[in-house]
Amino acid sequence: MTIFGCRCNTRVCQLTLVLICLFAARPCNATISYQLSLKQPSQHLFQVTMNVPDVHGELTIQMPAWNALYEIRDFSSHLQQMEAFAGASSAFIEKVDKQTWWIKGSGTIRITYAAYWDEAGPFATQLNSAHAFINPAMILLYVPERRSEAVKLDFLNPPENWKAASATKGGIETAGSREFSYEAASYEALGDGPIELGKFEEFLVSGVSPEIRVVIHGENWRKKQVEEDLKRICQYELKLMGGAPFERYTFILHFGRGAGGGGMEHANSTAIGAFSDEYLANVAAHDFLLVPQLTLSVRRDICQILVRQ
Repeated sequence: MTIFGCRCNTRVCQLTLVLICLFAARPCNATISYQLSLKQPSQHLFQVTMNVPDVHGELTIQMPAWNALYEIRDFSSHLQQMEAFAGASSAFIEKVDKQTWWIKGSGTIRITYAAYWDEAGPFATQLNSAHAFINPAMILLYVPERRSEAVKLDFLNPPENWKAASATKGGIETAGSREFSYEAASYEALGDGPIELGKFEEFLVSGVSPEIRVVIHGENWRKKQVEEDLKRICQYELKLMGGAPFERYTFILHFGRGAGGGGMEHANSTAIGAFSDEYLANVAAHDFLLVPQLTLSVRRDICQILVRQ
């Protein structure tokens, strides 16, 4: 028998054909993806599209009940206009409880909805004409049994001259023509990386390795003071840690009136809100030192304990 121009015995050829068919029949793992439109920030509405490939008959999606703060929260109350589609056709969607929806369909399921957020501070999410600060787990649904799959997030139609910054672990940040994209190894990795979009200022802290990136939105701050405080804190606490448990780290800082207050530590970043840079050092020292101890999975375990109680 001849296969692809080569002669071989019958049994070898049969085995070769079987292997070819098996591998050809295996679909590639498609990525769950999200698109967030920022077309009208003054309305405080994120227009969200979620695409879930490889669905067989039915799909369950959920909104997290945890993120920032060590308590159970209700992010689903911010959602509106939920619809689902299988291909070009509408798909049946049913709300099972306050954070769970069931969808009937196969193939790639597309879910569209709007999320209203206009709350300042590191424990919330905000979209207005000045900037956007996003804790992704507060606006992005997930598939419970597929949280470990790679995900992709695209920001569409950002206002002119806006930039984007995050420290999503394993993420890739790209900027195209008025579009920003992030990729992460899992939903949890994406959810644990807050994102700032707007006309912010940014710089690297000198004399610290690995890279420490500072992103600042607002007023009442001095670059020299901020850099000196963070350099002193990071150098000292990295020695206490015995080395950095991250490849890069980002401080997202909001200063001024209405910036909120406090800080929220994440695996590779910290978001802090304060009236001025005078309040930065105490919060930054606390949050940065918690990096190796309080990963997202640890915070989720704390929330699960609260639920059982």
